[in-house]
Order: sequence, then C-alpha cells, then structure tokens
Amino acid sequence: MSKTYTRQSTVQELAATVPGRAFKAMIVRQLPKTETEEERQALEDMTVALPMETLVELSEGKLTWGIADSVIDLANGKPHRLVPRGVGAGKGALQKVTRAIRR
Repeated sequence: MSKTYTRQSTVQELAATVPGRAFKAMIVRQLPKTETEEERQALEDMTVALPMETLVELSEGKLTWGIADSVIDLANGKPHRLVPRGVGAGKGALQKVTRAIRR
C-alpha cells in the first residue's frame, strides 16, 4: 500500500509524488535570494524538511490551508476532494462580497 500523506508530511516526503514535486519546485522558486549557493541550499533543505502545517503557519497567509490540503489530496490520489473545497472557497468569497455590498 502507498504512503498516506497528511498535514504533518514534509514537502520532501510529498515530493515523492508528481503533485508534490511541482509544489516543491514552486516553494523553492519563492525562497528569498541568498548571498551564496551554500546558503541557498541550506535554506532550501530546511524549508523542504518542514511539515506542511508548519509551512502554512509560517507563510503569513501566502500558503492557505485550502492549497495545502489540495496538494495533500492530490498526492494521495484523491482529486475528487478538491471540488467540494473549491465550491466552499467560492461560497466564502461570495459571502464576503455580498456583506461588503450590503454595507
């Protein structure tokens, strides 16, 4: 049986899957510039060793739970879970807009 990924899985663990590799590449591209290649590699190694939940908490809103959970679902081969999450996100956005309009 294949591994089940969770919010406690690291980016490096998720990189064993196609969606996880794409996510890792995106995270690595967004790392801040460093003075040396050694510093860049150390920062990358530290970042990809973090659990997904820690990345979300440290991202200051750049990485949402919805995105993190979607990557985990794709890594687990459960793309059907993305549809209800997307519908829920759309509903939340719609509610925010209608509240703003009512004011």
